[in-house]
Amino acid sequence: MSNLRADFAAGLSLLTRLPTGWLHAPESAIDLPRSTWCWPLIGGAIGASTGGVLVLGILLGMSTIVATGWAIAFQLLLTGALHEDGFADCMDGLFGGNSPARRLEIMRDSRIGSYGGLALSLVVLLRAGTMAKLAAQPLHIISILMTAGAFSRLALMLPLLWLRPARADGLAHQLRHLPAGCLLLAMLITALIANSLSVLGALSLFLGACLATLGLCSLAYRLIGGYTGDVLGATAIIVELVVLTGASLRDFDKLPF
Repeated sequence: MSNLRADFAAGLSLLTRLPTGWLHAPESAIDLPRSTWCWPLIGGAIGASTGGVLVLGILLGMSTIVATGWAIAFQLLLTGALHEDGFADCMDGLFGGNSPARRLEIMRDSRIGSYGGLALSLVVLLRAGTMAKLAAQPLHIISILMTAGAFSRLALMLPLLWLRPARADGLAHQLRHLPAGCLLLAMLITALIANSLSVLGALSLFLGACLATLGLCSLAYRLIGGYTGDVLGATAIIVELVVLTGASLRDFDKLPF
């Protein structure tokens, strides 16, 4: 039980800005790779709470776009914009450098350049647009946001499995060896969360998420030789957008739910 508490605390501290001191067991060491089993669970909870804020805003009489804006603000506050920061740094590095070493140097710079700024603007625009479209079905959007949160956090493990670390230090380097049992449990939790959708709908979104992650991993391998923490953050953002975009397509709601 103490290990489960420690794992959940590690995952919560990594993926959110919520206080976790009350979860730490003194006799249990922090083990980030072991905490991967709960990442989709935490991602699903983030998505559900974001959807809850959106639905609450609509019920209070806000326009859809205003309620969407408050929901996105809540999500950013909850997560500390961790993945957004990594995504911006990743875009600056991958497209702003002319060599692997220079790209990694740019990615470590906390300042945001033009590529990162434009990428973040596009992320907010797409997130707001898809959420506003899905808000027409309040109960449905909570399910979609839960699935997007779970898929995007499960997808964090794909670069860890497919690539090697681009650096010999850093937080991402600690995650290079994932316990098989934790990975299987994370997949099971993700499947349970996605069970709120039809099998066909969930599989189509999952396939899109995998293809998007594969594309980013291929780009990262070619340009910097592996993954970094910023690549992981970019993975989460891209997968979330793919899931939300796929769910907002005109014919997606015709799939049996």
